Amino acid sequence: MTPRKPSRSTGPGSGWVFSELHLPRPLEVDQVNGMLLRIAADRAAPLLVFEARAEHNQLVQHLVGTPAEHVVWVQRSLRHLLPGLDIDGMTEPRLPVQRSVHVRLRPPSLALSTERAELTSLSLLSALDARLAEGERLVVQVMLGRRLSPKHLPKELPDPTESWWQMVLRGELSAPTPIRDQIDTRSGQHGFAATIRIGAAAMTPERRQQLMIGILGALSTAQDRGTYVDLRFEPANRFNQPRLPWRWPLRLGATELTGLLGWPLGDRELPGVPPRHPRPLRVPEAVNRSERLFAVPGAPGPSAPVGISAQDLTAHLVTLGPTGSGKSTVLVNLVAADIAAGRPVLVIDPKRQLIRDIVERAVPKERIGDVVIIDPADAKTGRVVGFNPLNVGNRDPDVVIDGLVAVLKQVFHDGWGPRTEDIIHSALLTLARVSATRKVPFTLMDLPRLLTDDRFRRSVIGQVVEDPGLWSFWSSYLAMSPGAQAQAIAAPLNKLRQYLLRPSLRAILGQRDPTFRLRDVFKGNKIVLVPLNEALIGPITAQLLGSLIVAEAWSATLERAEEDDPGSRPASVVIDEVQQYLHLPVSIDDALTRSRSYGVGWHLAHQHRAQLPPSTRAAVDSNAKSKIIFRPLDPDDAAAVARQAPDLQAVDFLSLGKWQAYANLTSDGTPAGWALVRTLPSPEPTGLGGRIRAHSRDHYASEVPQPQRAQPIANNQNRNEAPNGELGRKRRRS
Repeated sequence: MTPRKPSRSTGPGSGWVFSELHLPRPLEVDQVNGMLLRIAADRAAPLLVFEARAEHNQLVQHLVGTPAEHVVWVQRSLRHLLPGLDIDGMTEPRLPVQRSVHVRLRPPSLALSTERAELTSLSLLSALDARLAEGERLVVQVMLGRRLSPKHLPKELPDPTESWWQMVLRGELSAPTPIRDQIDTRSGQHGFAATIRIGAAAMTPERRQQLMIGILGALSTAQDRGTYVDLRFEPANRFNQPRLPWRWPLRLGATELTGLLGWPLGDRELPGVPPRHPRPLRVPEAVNRSERLFAVPGAPGPSAPVGISAQDLTAHLVTLGPTGSGKSTVLVNLVAADIAAGRPVLVIDPKRQLIRDIVERAVPKERIGDVVIIDPADAKTGRVVGFNPLNVGNRDPDVVIDGLVAVLKQVFHDGWGPRTEDIIHSALLTLARVSATRKVPFTLMDLPRLLTDDRFRRSVIGQVVEDPGLWSFWSSYLAMSPGAQAQAIAAPLNKLRQYLLRPSLRAILGQRDPTFRLRDVFKGNKIVLVPLNEALIGPITAQLLGSLIVAEAWSATLERAEEDDPGSRPASVVIDEVQQYLHLPVSIDDALTRSRSYGVGWHLAHQHRAQLPPSTRAAVDSNAKSKIIFRPLDPDDAAAVARQAPDLQAVDFLSLGKWQAYANLTSDGTPAGWALVRTLPSPEPTGLGGRIRAHSRDHYASEVPQPQRAQPIANNQNRNEAPNGELGRKRRRS
């Protein structure tokens, strides 16, 4: 069965207004007792009608009705008395019943059981959960009228269970102690003059009677010693347009009514009502509902889609969930909104499906020219978009190389020690600084040659003789024996060379001066898409390329400090399986904090928390203000995220269905609170995918470079080079 749409309107009847109740779970008997006692004790409280309504293929709907002038008081009071209660109006009138009966209690002075409230409520919900055909409905209506005050019983109390013929034969007898106690249960507390009605709509009188008899059976579970309930027919219009009876048929203590409302009492799973888990937390009113929309509420309440505003995207987002849970759908919708708004986006995807959906569904015609696809699989076509991390341009080479070394250290961590890091850092910094003086920069492909090819090395390091730090390093490196050099660089260099020789990686990283500079992704308002299919290029190759691109994105983020107001043009970096690629030269905590000030929001997705190192996990928890959590595979993950959500338990997260998630979304820089949501489907295909790919290849791709030895720098005639490959400055001639 599906939940009803939340609603708001005036119900039929003379001045009555009905509202829908979304009752909290678990709902304890004592809570409802307290609510009813409080209302019964208030002589100024208005008339109330509670209904439990069942219809074909719907969950049981709980309503409260009151005269129009008392709606605000009733809703406020119920919310105060039942924490967690949500109330909505009705968008459609209450549908009528065709037959109605009211309940009689015999003898009327004896109290119903107050010990079996949960059982009676369960029985009512079970009866309401009957297999109703289309057009059938079944309703229990409880009308609470005049308030009754507690009173003392007289010393001599007639036995109400005595029949008239017993009175004739034996005279009037006093009520025995158990009966007296039963009467005192009611008379000793506040109560109501009340009427309980049952209404039904069905094709035949027999079916209507069958449905109402089921409710009578459920109500009979409230009978106590000497009591019984029966039914009396009355006109259906008294039910459909609630009318006060000429004479109230029931006088009930407040606690007698608790089980008769058909509310979901207790902490067990009950028929006809939503399951306890996942808990249906409503979307807070502060959450954005106008832009970057990706989900609809999964709990009763306003049904408008929800999203994260452009203003709040820089507060960062983390999405957690296994493959197939709906993470990619969320990311596609967010990226589609950013693209439609003209914002720059960088997306890294290890499986290609996310990129495929973005290309096929998220790019409008007017932004085709902004799409740059860096796809290693394009290498086999002979043209591919390149990326040269050593093309530093006017950037600080030290900053660029710090990011590059951080990537290599993480990817090739086996055998990486302080000496190795010193060698790799100095070698890369040498290439970067010399590249800044050349028309054609070096690439990562030149790193192995710099460390192993003596002639090439001498032609390069001759350009850094005026750099004390680098010159000191190369002097000591060259002083090492060939065996010592080989031992120092063997582990990382062997791995690096192994992957740099792969055609797909060489095709991208071997381009000395690519048509498109990745560092311009934000400046140029580009849409850069990086599909890294691990099955095609291997996991380490994908990790190396993806990590290098993330490091370049970080450098591009820092360059936004030169903009007057970067926050006015926010940008997004979307990384799926973030644990494979997030290797930066600064702490993640610092990176996310600084990115926010530079107008760049990071959208980080992964499958389980253990994939992230503890420090990274803590940084993401504290800095990614928006969180979307799908059903975790690991109970430990469920427990960990539940600790961040005070209103939820681990079982709530473990009970999420497909496309369901709990989201805590940022509003004006502050998390608005957790809510149950259901993801929206991806946008429909645009039919532009082929044009987008072709435009990217035609305008941003270059011919795949062929393996060749780089020309010695001597051919460039730089002024600091020593002749004949000798190191040092030229000796002055006197």
